[in-house]
Amino acid sequence: MAESTRQVNFTQEDVNNGKTMAIISYLIFFIPLLMDDMKRNNFVMYHTEQSIVLLIVNILAGIVGTITCGIGFILYIPWIVFLIMGMMNASKGECKPLPLVGQFGEKFNLVK
Repeated sequence: MAESTRQVNFTQEDVNNGKTMAIISYLIFFIPLLMDDMKRNNFVMYHTEQSIVLLIVNILAGIVGTITCGIGFILYIPWIVFLIMGMMNASKGECKPLPLVGQFGEKFNLVK
């Protein structure tokens, strides 16, 4: 897996002001997108981008699960693990891409 080359610029103030909203973004990704002050917070937008990637993974797991008559349920386990990892990174004030899927948020530039 290639290392992230993206530079995420945020201050400690961004982390302090946006930590709770970054965690919430993993549960309901569009809430930070509705708030103007959070749209300007790079820390929150990074985690919102990661949560959108997880949503896409969740949808794909659902499609595979439907096609395979439920056998694809196993794909939900990594999704839950990545969701928890993202929340833990947000709570620690870190901007680490999630394993395997986090790099796609950077490539597709989902949040501006």
